[in-house]
Amino acid sequence: MKPYHFIAPALALVGSGYWLSNQNNTISELTEKTRIIRERVVVVEKASSEATASFGAPKNGQAKDEFTLADGSLDWKLIAEMMAETRGANGMPTNMKAILKLQQKMMQLSEEQLIDGLEKIDALDLDPENVEMIKQGLLSQLAEKNPKAALTALGDPITSQSNMLFWVQTQIISKLAKEDPAAAIAWMDKNIADGKLDSTTLNQHQDLRLRLESPLILQLLSSDYATAKSRLEGFSDDDKLHLLSNNHQRLKGDAAKNLIKITRESLPPDKASQAISSAFGNQHIGDLSNISKAVKDIPLTEDEKSNVLESLVSNYSLNNESESKFQDIYQWSKTEAPGKEADFVANALSSGQSRWNNPQANFEKALTVAESLGDPEILTSFVSKFSRNGNEDTIKRQVEKFNDPEVAEQYRNLAEDLAQNHTDSE
Repeated sequence: MKPYHFIAPALALVGSGYWLSNQNNTISELTEKTRIIRERVVVVEKASSEATASFGAPKNGQAKDEFTLADGSLDWKLIAEMMAETRGANGMPTNMKAILKLQQKMMQLSEEQLIDGLEKIDALDLDPENVEMIKQGLLSQLAEKNPKAALTALGDPITSQSNMLFWVQTQIISKLAKEDPAAAIAWMDKNIADGKLDSTTLNQHQDLRLRLESPLILQLLSSDYATAKSRLEGFSDDDKLHLLSNNHQRLKGDAAKNLIKITRESLPPDKASQAISSAFGNQHIGDLSNISKAVKDIPLTEDEKSNVLESLVSNYSLNNESESKFQDIYQWSKTEAPGKEADFVANALSSGQSRWNNPQANFEKALTVAESLGDPEILTSFVSKFSRNGNEDTIKRQVEKFNDPEVAEQYRNLAEDLAQNHTDSE
């Protein structure tokens, strides 16, 4: 089950970012989610103003609104039903007006009201999925006010990914680790000792212990480096790589430097560089000039810097539909990563598209961009990345989806030539 979040007017896109970043998404899934978010930006802006107007001063001097019962308490059954009705595919709400209006109400609730709501909805005759959905929203709100109270309200750790509450745990522990590291450590250690965070899967992305340790360790880097390093030491190198790579927050100053320090001290050089590149490359930065600033004062090797920049540029492209973005990337790369212009553009072209949905359109786009920029290396690099270095099975499956036989043959020849050149160079 995908997570579902209340989305406040001012936090609409932040909520969407959380929706994007807390899943194990394929590139095509990310592309589709990004498209949905963009389509709703205009709706959010319009709906939020209308919701504000309709939710304004009570009519006819009445003190209550549609979410409030006659005794002054909140109608949690109505709220849960409204959330269920507005829920769309992939957990993204379809009726933004209704959900924004509801969100405004939720934002006004006090810590006590949120806790009261979490207790009361368990007693209501509601569909279990609706209970999980509203609990996730309330816990997310409560975490912003009092993360320790949110952990208490959560109860035992949720180990099943099919439960919506699985996803909100990371937010809560990260917030608590920032505000009260000792409390976050105590909660983690108690649940580890009680066996409630034992791994039941070989998939690192689904391992709850790793999912919760990662934000805890990353927050401790700023407040208690020794404890962060001590917690990391008990894991295998592969798990350390996952823990240190799994960052979606903007790291600055000491936090950035300490992440690099702990990674170099804890992992072999090749895995350390991989973790560093991933940790800093996972971020979503919406402006090329800000990407430059983001890496300016970080002590990266040249290879790490190149990898980080390439990832950040791909993320930038994924969230940008401007017709000029590839030219912008190309020109920007000449200054920030000389000699990498073609690779950066090619990576942006390939990472923002699915290899399988419409490979012909993707290839034709690469042809157009390479021609418009006058750099044939863009096409060469794109085909190499898109075909997975000329992988025969990948090429075959892609070509089967081409509509134009001539274009299919052009792609096949380029991909196979690259594969042959790669083999000859080995």
